[in-house]
Amino acid sequence: MIWILAGAALATVIALGGAAFWLFRHSGGVRLHAPEDAMQAADQAIPGFVSLSAAVGRDGQAALVFGEGLRVAVVRVRRAGPAAREIVWGNVRATREGMLVATGDWRLGTVLIADVDNLDVRRLAPQLTRG
Repeated sequence: MIWILAGAALATVIALGGAAFWLFRHSGGVRLHAPEDAMQAADQAIPGFVSLSAAVGRDGQAALVFGEGLRVAVVRVRRAGPAAREIVWGNVRATREGMLVATGDWRLGTVLIADVDNLDVRRLAPQLTRG
């Protein structure tokens, strides 16, 4: 009888630990809270990049950062913190879910900037959308 109770207690502890781990991984603990967070990440990670504005996704997991000289960067939140890469504007496309960026970097993969659309880009970086 004692073994059954010990087994049940162990199973409960394992289940609670698994639930806590899942909640931690999916709670969005690390995120971009403001455009300034994304701009700072891009300025620090990309040599010579000078941020002018940024569009942060609704979920806080990624952002597009617009810099001087028509430069554009994508910032993605990773476990270790935000990672930024300069991108080519032609690798960004609008979808229903937001702006989708093909980074060409296997570590970042394809990045979705959730709920950011063409109007946001026109407002923040009109120089990219001109003729």
